[in-house]
Amino acid sequence: MKNLFPHKLMPAVTFEKEEEALSVAEAILQGGLDVMEITFRTAIAAKAIEMVRKNFPEMKVGAGTILSVEQMNEAVDAGALFGVAPGLNAAVTRAAFKKSFPFIPGVITSSELEKALAMGCRTVKLFPCDLGGGTALIKALQGPYSHTGVKFMPMGGITISNLHQYLAYEIVAAVGGSWMADRHLIAQKEYAKIRENVRQSAEAAGVSGKG
Repeated sequence: MKNLFPHKLMPAVTFEKEEEALSVAEAILQGGLDVMEITFRTAIAAKAIEMVRKNFPEMKVGAGTILSVEQMNEAVDAGALFGVAPGLNAAVTRAAFKKSFPFIPGVITSSELEKALAMGCRTVKLFPCDLGGGTALIKALQGPYSHTGVKFMPMGGITISNLHQYLAYEIVAAVGGSWMADRHLIAQKEYAKIRENVRQSAEAAGVSGKG
């Protein structure tokens, strides 16, 4: 997983129309990132993943909001290189391991985290991180669990103004969210703004970590 997020950032993008995918992917690449999550919140998610992978092979495309084994299989078939989920679904997680498909399930409690660790997960999404306690949650969890080698990906409430607070912790592998390419910017075709958001976020992410 570490090689997926060298910049410790992951734009999460939702597409309503197929024609949006390539322009947004290009803007993210131009902004300095070569990774993105395309969420399975619309019917065109798999097609968007396929399009981006075909036209921008340098882009590491993941599939987000994976809620079922069927969606995961669809994502794999479309060419997704990793999967992300908002929660911890044992069936999906086990199916991902069976396919050797890098998968990041979501957790928000210590009990969920222990279940994820027991299934072999070493990178987990903390969601919704801000409502769950934000950096205080990370600080509390890293004490009893950092020795396991687990890494966190906080999502939910992360913005360019607070991402450095999360990335200050070494246990955080990356932060993700839609602030770099939200639905409004995509709908208005504000690709230059998306590119600038990515550039500024990458600049803001250049921080050292805490133990």
